[in-house]
Amino acid sequence: MANRSLLGIIGKWGGRATALLLVLFWGAFFLEHLQEWFLRGGGQYPPPRVWIGQILHLAVLAGLASMLRWERLGALITVAAAALFFAWIGYRGTLVLPLVNLVPIAFFSLYWLARRS
Repeated sequence: MANRSLLGIIGKWGGRATALLLVLFWGAFFLEHLQEWFLRGGGQYPPPRVWIGQILHLAVLAGLASMLRWERLGALITVAAAALFFAWIGYRGTLVLPLVNLVPIAFFSLYWLARRS
């Protein structure tokens, strides 16, 4: 019983910590891309595909941030938004980059399993 409680605590706080770290990590990229695409001079705006990519990127951030308070809702938003984002940008690299967003969900899964018992 004590092991399950400890596992639940590790799962909950591990999920929150990794979600926060990912918000900071992906948030830095988001801000960099905002500056690159939207804050440059000349009044030119990026094409619609960039707008959609930025909105999907923001949705990933919203999902990760939501996990800090609402684990399940944040997990759903993160999975859906990350899948759409990486599909939208045509990502063809290693799966590590997209799957890193699932690390908080793996931690929260430990928490959810410990609570069920």
